[in-house]
Amino acid sequence: MQQYQPSPSTGLQPDQPGLPPCDDAAAAGLIRALAVAGMRHPRCALPLYERALQRAQDLPLLRRVQLLQGLFFSSERLGRAAPLRPALHQALAEAQDAGLIRQVTRLHEALGRLSYQAAEYQQASAHWSEALDLATLQPGSLEGVAPCIGLAQLHFALGDWQTGQHLLLDAQSQLRIGAPQLAARYLQAKLLINLGVAQFNRSEFAQARTSFEQGQRWARSIGHRDYVAESQWHLARCAQASGEESAARQLCEQALQSARRCGYVWLEAMASATLTELAMEGKDWDHAIQSGEQALALARSLGARRQQSSAHKALAQLYQHAGRLSEALDQLWQHQALEAELYRLSLPERLSALVRFDHLRQGPEERMLALSNQHFSVETPEDLRLALLQMREQVLAIMGLDDWTVWWDEGSQQRFVSIAQAGKPEDLGLDAEHCGDYLQMLADTQEPLVIRDMRLHPHGALLLHRPRAQSKGGRIEVPLRLQQQLRGILWLQRESMDRAWTREDLLSASHLAKICERLLLSLDLTRAKAARQELEQEKFASLGRMVASIAHDVNTPIGVAITAASGVADHARRLGRVADGSEKLTRSELQALAAQLSNAADLVDRNLQRAATLMGDFKRIAVDQNAEAPQRLALKDYLQSVLSVHSPALRRARVDCRLEVEDSLQVQTVPGLLSQILSNLIMNSLTHAFPEGQGGCLSLRAQACGPQLRIDYADNGVGLSEAARTHVFEPFFTTRRGQGGSGLGMYIVANLAKRLGGQALLMRPDRGFALRLELPLQGMPASGDGR
Repeated sequence: MQQYQPSPSTGLQPDQPGLPPCDDAAAAGLIRALAVAGMRHPRCALPLYERALQRAQDLPLLRRVQLLQGLFFSSERLGRAAPLRPALHQALAEAQDAGLIRQVTRLHEALGRLSYQAAEYQQASAHWSEALDLATLQPGSLEGVAPCIGLAQLHFALGDWQTGQHLLLDAQSQLRIGAPQLAARYLQAKLLINLGVAQFNRSEFAQARTSFEQGQRWARSIGHRDYVAESQWHLARCAQASGEESAARQLCEQALQSARRCGYVWLEAMASATLTELAMEGKDWDHAIQSGEQALALARSLGARRQQSSAHKALAQLYQHAGRLSEALDQLWQHQALEAELYRLSLPERLSALVRFDHLRQGPEERMLALSNQHFSVETPEDLRLALLQMREQVLAIMGLDDWTVWWDEGSQQRFVSIAQAGKPEDLGLDAEHCGDYLQMLADTQEPLVIRDMRLHPHGALLLHRPRAQSKGGRIEVPLRLQQQLRGILWLQRESMDRAWTREDLLSASHLAKICERLLLSLDLTRAKAARQELEQEKFASLGRMVASIAHDVNTPIGVAITAASGVADHARRLGRVADGSEKLTRSELQALAAQLSNAADLVDRNLQRAATLMGDFKRIAVDQNAEAPQRLALKDYLQSVLSVHSPALRRARVDCRLEVEDSLQVQTVPGLLSQILSNLIMNSLTHAFPEGQGGCLSLRAQACGPQLRIDYADNGVGLSEAARTHVFEPFFTTRRGQGGSGLGMYIVANLAKRLGGQALLMRPDRGFALRLELPLQGMPASGDGR
């Protein structure tokens, strides 16, 4: 085995002088002492292991491998084990050559843990399966317990809690309860904690709490502070699941502090993630963001992909809530990339970890893996349809299906259309009006729905006339979710009732659902990125239109002021001639000249005041659009400023405005967002409501209704068709495609209303267009509710 290279943090160098040689007997005693020290104080044991390895070059291979295993055990708990992987592989090769079966078993177990932490589930399964096979050749030993626990953890990571629990019970049968050995007590603590995890995820919270408490007692009996702290964190999760929020937060804080004291970085990351969840549940957004960022940093230091993915997802939701849209989108991209990588790494050997593989035949899971590894560029709905069509025949063959369909809610309006039929107006979809109970059933379920006989489907009669529906046979229905919202439905259909749905079918359905969710998320993110760019362009374009309009209107008073000022100058020069005697005026002529001067000066003053008012209103609105701090406003004055900025465009379109607001009405809101909403509504009316310059009227009415501010906006233009009403809040929907319409005006209105903590509601007036804004009267929710 090549000489171990110490980490720079220890200060040791390979050729450091003054380290006396170490013989085999002394090494054996040292290894036993370090095992006890490493169990209780890994941070103190770590430099001792590194120093011992520097003295081990003349020792037998057995002792060198034992020291390396001890170094790994201490390093792993401190989050520093990843750099040891090359040394462990080298030691494994040499131990295999030397026939050291126990050390080979333990090295496989250690490498399995490193692979599992990096979410490399195929390698983890291979190492732990090999360790378990070797353990069967060592009857009476405890070597099979740790790899059996590892394989259980692998099943947990893949969502198969039942099989994982059975593996733990197998491991428990290998332990002699109450055995005096340090290793047995350590394994008993580890096993009970993992058994509690299985019970917790099967919602057996009382049993889980008992297992965690028992595991904590075993950990205390050997001074294993890491497992004591980890049990504390699991007990916090039990309290959280039972609705004991205060106890959960207290236990989790204690676990986090204990993890920091003993340097247990993995637990620091997990406890920080749980504190993020608790803070989100308590709407403590600042604390949630702080804990979430800490959890992400710790997960990155460990190289733990699954924890990183979860942290990115939580931060995406938190940044979205705080209105930090660019950062939220970036977190979501990183979450998607990690999920894709995790899915690719996790699919092989999902449930065959304990058996040997038949490499001559590919099963459904290997074929599904090959399908998931195909790259599909999905930037448009047509790309999505083509990707699903390319997958179609493979899925039918892998699962033995007669048909499969994906329903998609493209506009998040609870209207699902079969993607294969998308774009055809005659397509009968699944919408909340006609299929509300069915959609609610899917939204409430967390597992695939298995219908073995379509005649017994609770909503079979309702769904029978939908495209690609069946009247007989069986179907698996899987809800597809993005950001916890139902955005799609996967139907997998068999016409024959001779073949029942199996457990493998359900797993394949779950795999396929993940692939579909990835494709939908990829499209959503691409469109969100495009929408963000369009929003910025629209914002600047709107500001540009305002500048042009204001510049036109300001020119008139300034031109009048310049002309009047020229008259003042002429009158002043005449007075100068009178003063030096070159011209004489009668008393009446002098009085007339004074009146002319006064009138001209008044004209200059009034027109400059008018120009200043216009520029002040414009400056106020323009500056507000770039500021998002809540302010207290006299609403009527502010709305008048917004209308004043748009008055030139309104006059040119021959559109009158009516403003009905009480003078005393005060609101606490973000003025920039409110002005953007109103500007988009006004420009939308000018663009769509009054074709061919026919002119008209728009009204703006605001009033306080309890804790809410209600703003009613209306115009008496051409109004909206029923088809347009259905899609009016969708991004890029416009009735003037190719005529200057971006399709973002009303989408912006709806999203900005949400960011203000309210909503935009489409009304049904007798004529024209009407929209109601319902906003908080005294400020938006903490941190906003931005999308």
